[in-house]
Amino acid sequence: MNVTDLIYFDGDTLIANKPSKLIYKGYLCDDSPEEIYMHYGYGLLWEKLQEVKLKKGVAGYEADTTFTEFGDVYFCFRSSVGKWDNNNGQNYSTNVAKEDLSLIAQNSSYLPQVPKPKKGYLIKKKIKVAFYRTISLIAKLFSGDILAIIRRKKKSL
Repeated sequence: MNVTDLIYFDGDTLIANKPSKLIYKGYLCDDSPEEIYMHYGYGLLWEKLQEVKLKKGVAGYEADTTFTEFGDVYFCFRSSVGKWDNNNGQNYSTNVAKEDLSLIAQNSSYLPQVPKPKKGYLIKKKIKVAFYRTISLIAKLFSGDILAIIRRKKKSL
């Protein structure tokens, strides 16, 4: 998920309490500082203010992040030499989705509960099976009689 062309989170969306990897390639990387920090908070008032230390990686400066709150998260970056990247005073923001609890199994069985058929359906099914069996038996009886009649006629000829 791209926040900008230079800030990426893995996955399509950020989900509260689910880890994701952050990659920062902003202009603070040009100075090759030893460390860069992501400074972030939740909502417009930057509640629960925190920092995450990014380390130099192959693709830029990287960190494993886990946002504990859902909703808007606002952030900016600072280097270990005291420079800031706050999107020209606008700061960066993205949305963190609420964890979807409907996907978590509520009981120990992972198979869906299949509803039991109604009594009327079962009775119709039993009658249908009995009817077909009866027709099959009658067909066998007549086919045996017809074959016997044909054999008798052949012998008499």
